Amino acid sequence: MLSEDGQVTVTRQLTGIRVRGLLGRFDHEISFPESDEFIILHGPNGVGKTMLLELIQSLSGTLRVPTVHRIPFTDIRLTYSDGSQLEVSKAQQETLPLGEEFEKQIQQLFFSLRLPDGQEITSNVGFDSDEFNTTRFRDWAARVLDLEPLGNDTWLTSAGYTISTMDLLSRYADRLPPRALRMKEGRVDPNILNFLRENEVHLIETQRLLTLEDSDVNDLRRGSARNPAVSKVEAFAKDLTRRLAEALAENSRTSQELDRTYPTRLLQAHTESPSEEKIRERYSQQNELRKALSAISLLDEKVGQIVIPKKMEPWQRNVLWTYLEDTEKKLSTFSEILDKVSLLQEIVKSRFLYKHLKIDRRRGLVLVSDEEAELGLSMLSSGEQHELVLLYDLLFNVQPGALVLIDEPEISLHVSWQKRFIEDLQRIARLVQFRSVVATHSPQIAGKWISRMVSLGPDAAN
Repeated sequence: MLSEDGQVTVTRQLTGIRVRGLLGRFDHEISFPESDEFIILHGPNGVGKTMLLELIQSLSGTLRVPTVHRIPFTDIRLTYSDGSQLEVSKAQQETLPLGEEFEKQIQQLFFSLRLPDGQEITSNVGFDSDEFNTTRFRDWAARVLDLEPLGNDTWLTSAGYTISTMDLLSRYADRLPPRALRMKEGRVDPNILNFLRENEVHLIETQRLLTLEDSDVNDLRRGSARNPAVSKVEAFAKDLTRRLAEALAENSRTSQELDRTYPTRLLQAHTESPSEEKIRERYSQQNELRKALSAISLLDEKVGQIVIPKKMEPWQRNVLWTYLEDTEKKLSTFSEILDKVSLLQEIVKSRFLYKHLKIDRRRGLVLVSDEEAELGLSMLSSGEQHELVLLYDLLFNVQPGALVLIDEPEISLHVSWQKRFIEDLQRIARLVQFRSVVATHSPQIAGKWISRMVSLGPDAAN
């Protein structure tokens, strides 16, 4: 939610995490004060840092029941700044009848949501997630629902977008085959689902250099080779091209509307003519903005430049002031993407040796040497790719007000880069406006922020 000054106001923030029986062994309790921008989870391999992040993600936004079932834990409690509290626990396995053919043991998930007013909502759900990964069910989903499996918990619809298995259960409950229906017992209360949807979470996983390439839906349905893995850097370059095009389109719409109403507004009387000093100062500021936008290929620096008379009559000042007001509104359509791109370029320039990023509206990200020779993005080292992917993801893919979960940001990064990661994270978080949980093996990540570090491990287990 945006306040009047354009700041994001978040009514509910995660402030506490308690999980018991994680991996059948560990109990972790984590405090995340509302005033803190981030916390750092530090511990050796095998204490469940990654699984804890996945569990938090699965209990936020769209509920991911298969993932919650897959992760071994006894119960988890998430506490929020508005006084609400969500608890999820796993029941012992119980035997459920699956028709006359056989019986099978499945687990039940029990949900309990306590709202700020003291109201408590409970429900439970359970199903055998293995059934949804069988060839039998996948063939049925393709034939009846026109869905293509993309992974253990993701399906591609004929419209070209993806849904989770939980979405499949909710959306097609009345069309599922009897075997699948019998494996589903109970429903998560809609109030709990709505609560989860209000908690925006963005997970950045350890495997972040590759992604699935978008494929033509008709090709997918014809059984062609699907979704080849492509470089995330290349995918983000393509994504930036799209964002630049959208910014240009928005600027065009704004410009057309302002130009349409310009004559009417020009004829409206000004209560007081602005001074020549204010006009020249405002025009100078806009010229600087034009230079910055020209550097990222969004604007021709010379477009819109005018010659301001040395001496102006009141009517001239009024005309110029109206023109400058319109120009400011037009240029403001680029402000968000300019701020993000500028910060991306600034951080990359301070990290990469002998190379830097240029922005091109047709190709997005372009890598060039210090001698201005163009280099392919494939020339980036593993560490440089990890750095660029992390920065871009945080800047462009995180929603304002979200909770960001970052797993092992230190991967392939030099120690000096690790030491500066939190500084970069803070700068980006202030621009995009989010909070974050960072899980790491590296004490170098914490640096001077050792007070924000929570140790997870055998010695820290309750």
